[in-house]
Amino acid sequence: MGGRKRYGSCFVLHASGLIFFPLLLATIAMGDEIIDAQSKHLIRQITFEGNEHLDQKALLRIFGTEAGQPYRRAEVMEGLDRITAEYGRKGFVFASLNPEIVPVASDQVHIRIRIDEGQRIRTGKIVISGNQLFPTQELRRELGLREGLPFSQVVFEQGIERILARYSEHGYPRIEIEPTNFQLSPEEGKINLHLQIHEGNQIRIAEVKLSGLKKTRTETVLRELPIQRGEVFDQRKIDQSFHRLVNLGYFYEVSPNLLEEGKTPDELIFHARVTEARTGRFSGIIGYSPPTSESDSAPRLTGVIDASENNLFGTGRRANFSWKSGLLSTLRLGYEEPWSFGKPIRIGVEYAQIKQRDQFTDMESKEQTGSLKVSTRFRSLFEGALAVSYKWINLSAADFSPPTDSTNPLSRSEFPQPQSRLNPAFDGQPQNGVKYGLTFSLTRDSRDFFLNPTRGRRDRVAFEFSRGDFKLRKLWLDLQQYLPTWQKQVIAIGVHGAATWGGNIPPTELFYLGGAKTLRGYDEDWFSGPRRAYANIEYRLLAGRTSHLFVFVDLGAVTKINEPSVFEPLRVGYGFGMRLESKGGIISMDYGLAKGSSALQGKLHVNIGTSF
Repeated sequence: MGGRKRYGSCFVLHASGLIFFPLLLATIAMGDEIIDAQSKHLIRQITFEGNEHLDQKALLRIFGTEAGQPYRRAEVMEGLDRITAEYGRKGFVFASLNPEIVPVASDQVHIRIRIDEGQRIRTGKIVISGNQLFPTQELRRELGLREGLPFSQVVFEQGIERILARYSEHGYPRIEIEPTNFQLSPEEGKINLHLQIHEGNQIRIAEVKLSGLKKTRTETVLRELPIQRGEVFDQRKIDQSFHRLVNLGYFYEVSPNLLEEGKTPDELIFHARVTEARTGRFSGIIGYSPPTSESDSAPRLTGVIDASENNLFGTGRRANFSWKSGLLSTLRLGYEEPWSFGKPIRIGVEYAQIKQRDQFTDMESKEQTGSLKVSTRFRSLFEGALAVSYKWINLSAADFSPPTDSTNPLSRSEFPQPQSRLNPAFDGQPQNGVKYGLTFSLTRDSRDFFLNPTRGRRDRVAFEFSRGDFKLRKLWLDLQQYLPTWQKQVIAIGVHGAATWGGNIPPTELFYLGGAKTLRGYDEDWFSGPRRAYANIEYRLLAGRTSHLFVFVDLGAVTKINEPSVFEPLRVGYGFGMRLESKGGIISMDYGLAKGSSALQGKLHVNIGTSF
């Protein structure tokens, strides 16, 4: 997802392009003339002398050339220019460089750079004129420079951007800021600034329109946008509308150029050009786990099927179906109405069946749930939800015959003891009951693109309070952060915690760990306990709009059932995977290894999805 320029930037005389400080460009002075341009020399060493405000490490990073690389005059000159520019941005506008190329062998050179940083320029008088909407003192604060303090071109440019944003959020996107009479005094070491502001007229949104819709109804999209016809221009609402369009999930692409000229100079048209996406999804995950002991001689397969439609009949309604097999088998059916009572209030209903089988005793626990959820968005990035649920829980008993294999470090004997031995509340006796739950949740989502984020966060906290035959309290906390590093590379970090409290916690109300969505490299839902904590770290290489390759490290643990405050040993999984977009849908694959396992004992998860 590329960044978008503010509308006003087309009309602003950007200050950074109008200031020309007398920066002294460095030249190669000594030693360079004896090096034949056709010969090949390696750089043995690079040293800097006379530097105080930038250390050696920072200078080498800016210089961009390292020891051991071939010597190329053009690249060295470019690096020197970057260093000089960096000094200028920090206020050392008279900094000069005196480089020397010293041959130290027949095919090696030493680059020695002497730096005269000079006097740091301070901010002199700041004059702002032409402003009527905001008082001068307020604009001075936005500018961020103070008279008598060191001048920084970076701070100056950021201040100009803040002033532009301030005006554009109040209906003046065509503001012009013209730097005039900039006086640089080497004798006094000061720079005097004069900014002439041309505010222009207040702009309104004359029309909000969409093009490219085929399936989706126009009113379905317009009701989701914060920007409205007749409103005063506000850059924040323009940005929020673009973010909302991208993350609705209805469109494959949204043009970042959203504004057009209106019929009069005081009008603009919000025009979103979109390319619709297939909003139906059908995917299946196949999990393969090799045998881990002699008593477990056959490989195990697990499966997940998910089907959903996020834009039913072009109305934004949602329907979903989910099925999962394994030690924890689930079936879910859900439907959601996106807009109720003329407000952005979502109302959803869901029915779920859960069957949990104890891996040691074959004891089964069954649960059926019906729930109603009401949620709404507020303040652009937040969503609050309230859900009520009714659960019918059945617990049955079975004989206990745990495995005895303790030779394999990854055998089942290392895992938690069965529920019937650890939770005296059940004591091997069947129990039936109902649970009435009330759940509050709050979500904040600032991701730039929910299918393949490059920056932003998604945080969620939820609390459930229940009564009936099972009196429980449950808490969930999920924190996800996406950090761009180099071009087309992202670090994705997720930290998750959950806890339940109560006197008789049924197995289906425990928290599970292991598998494709929590702890890769381990069997699906193999660990369980009343409290759970796990983290996922991925380093992603973006390969397309919704595609990426990644390596990962997962770690997590659950607490003991009979000692809810004591965590079991930390489990670590690591591996690699990919998420690739095709014409028919998205294919995901990851291969995870548990700590201490061999390369052939990994767990393979393949998600084959199709869109319709």
